[in-house]
Amino acid sequence: MASKGLFPLIFYTLIFIFLTCPLITKFSSHFFTDAGDGMTNVWNIWWVNKAVGELHQLPWSTTYLHFPHGTTLLAHTLNPFNGFLGIPLLRFLTLIQAFNVIIIFSFAVGGLTAFLLAYHFSRSYGGSLLAGFIFSFSNYHFTHAEGHLQLVALEWIPLFVLGWFVFVTRPSIAGGLASALALLAVILCDYYYFFYCVIAALLIVIWKMVKEKDMFFLFRRARLFPLLAFLAGTLVTSVPLVIGLVLLNLRNPLTGWHDPRFYSLDLFAAFIPGGHWRFAPLTESYWSRLPGNIHENSVHMGLSLVFILVYVWFRRKKIQEASLGLWYGILILFAILSLGPVLHVWGKELSWFKLPYALLELVFPPLRMGGVPVRMMVMVMLCASLIAAVGFGDILASRRRTRWLALPIVAFLLFEYLPKPMPATRIQVPEYVKFLKNLPPRGGVIDLVSDQHTGLYYQTVHQKPLAFGYIARVPLSVERRNQRIGRLISDLEFNLLYRAYHFGYLVTKGKPLASTPEAYLRLLFDDGEVRVYELGAGLD
Repeated sequence: MASKGLFPLIFYTLIFIFLTCPLITKFSSHFFTDAGDGMTNVWNIWWVNKAVGELHQLPWSTTYLHFPHGTTLLAHTLNPFNGFLGIPLLRFLTLIQAFNVIIIFSFAVGGLTAFLLAYHFSRSYGGSLLAGFIFSFSNYHFTHAEGHLQLVALEWIPLFVLGWFVFVTRPSIAGGLASALALLAVILCDYYYFFYCVIAALLIVIWKMVKEKDMFFLFRRARLFPLLAFLAGTLVTSVPLVIGLVLLNLRNPLTGWHDPRFYSLDLFAAFIPGGHWRFAPLTESYWSRLPGNIHENSVHMGLSLVFILVYVWFRRKKIQEASLGLWYGILILFAILSLGPVLHVWGKELSWFKLPYALLELVFPPLRMGGVPVRMMVMVMLCASLIAAVGFGDILASRRRTRWLALPIVAFLLFEYLPKPMPATRIQVPEYVKFLKNLPPRGGVIDLVSDQHTGLYYQTVHQKPLAFGYIARVPLSVERRNQRIGRLISDLEFNLLYRAYHFGYLVTKGKPLASTPEAYLRLLFDDGEVRVYELGAGLD
């Protein structure tokens, strides 16, 4: 299988370069992401490297944001797996290059793991190559490449599904531990994906129960020690993160949740190309009506893929793959859940048409910390790609007059999956940030000039703690402390900001502030627009 996997890895890397051309020519000069959430993920990679490699601490808390008290990052979209991957990369690459390698890695390895999953069931090399392409180069994947690195990192979902299926059908201690490690890799990328994998795992177990006609098959002697190995591995890896997140929200409620009615799948969105398609203007009259934004609701599967799904369904008895019903079932369930709590049709909400997602929120309240049902389409694409591998393999193995379908299917699929150009962001570092970098450490920095995302990137340059700072979910206690600090800034209480909160520098623009000993303020830098002041001047 190693020899079979090498070519797909190279193949998907080249496909990424082809579909995003000429992006690769900017590999060393531009981040392959946007200037919004993308910069947050650049900060994430920088922070994990700094926390582990320099501060010798775990990365799930920081005082470099929301200084001086700091904040937990348990509920932040930290995706520490990518940060850990960045640690060795940053030993010989720049931050830009390391980030871009991680983007390419996720697309290439996402294709590879989907290929491996599909090959396990279809035994069709060509069909499995197509499956990897469908999963990793879907509209869903490219939409989140705009700035959601945690969602770009979908590569471990197929690996867990494969490992868990093998574990359930052919249990072993090694399989149990491998499944636990794969699930850890998933949660280190994204909590949403972890939750989806848990649901898929339960459905696989239920499928096997029905097939075996034994509700307790997992607890039989042959499976008991492998099951214990999986449970023990999961308890010491993934479970502490889940418990930590739930307890955090109970003790210190999180702000920044999404409204699921705003980020639900429209009934037609899976079939009509969205705003991330290369030819998006052709369908703008539809996708411009949808709630949310095109970075969430552009999730079309492609009509060519729908054709294959229908083809396999009608050929299922002749194909005789025992697990086909399972994958169709998982696909349908996640498709229904992705529709959210109420139905949306052509951009209009039918509030009277209640859907199962609302019940799922009642049964599992922590789901409310997310609130983006449309992201469940990642599991729809995974199951659809697996079924497509089976169907395409059947077409390739059939008689000549049926085999001719393969070429137009691939051609049309490629046309439907052509993405709009990926963003390439080059941030010009202003002079005041370079000046801050050269100042001695002196507590925190109050930056009233930079926006919430760019300010994070600037911190990777000047390396000094910041007041405030964007994180995806803010604990209520942190928000309240920030409000107190904000009032002191508005009241120009620089003495308290220095003495009580240990802020050493202030960055402002607009009207100059009086530089007097009474105000504990001294001007250090002035370029005519931005000014850097030292707080507590002359008091040390």
